[in-house]
Amino acid sequence: MEFENVREALKFLLEYNDTTLNPNLKSRVNGGKWEPSTVSEVQATNYDALAQAVDMLGMSDLYLNEQPA
Repeated sequence: MEFENVREALKFLLEYNDTTLNPNLKSRVNGGKWEPSTVSEVQATNYDALAQAVDMLGMSDLYLNEQPA
């Protein structure tokens, strides 16, 4: 998913992670059937949206220089 601006990315993240709006997150891999999302799938979706927002803010060094804990 590509976002037009930071506001759009943050709105997506808030709605996607709101348990009231999305109590049963589901994912579809390679066009397969919809199944409950795994933690890894949720993390990947969040990371992608956050990385796009960070890029738009000109702070890509936050993840390009990232060192594992």
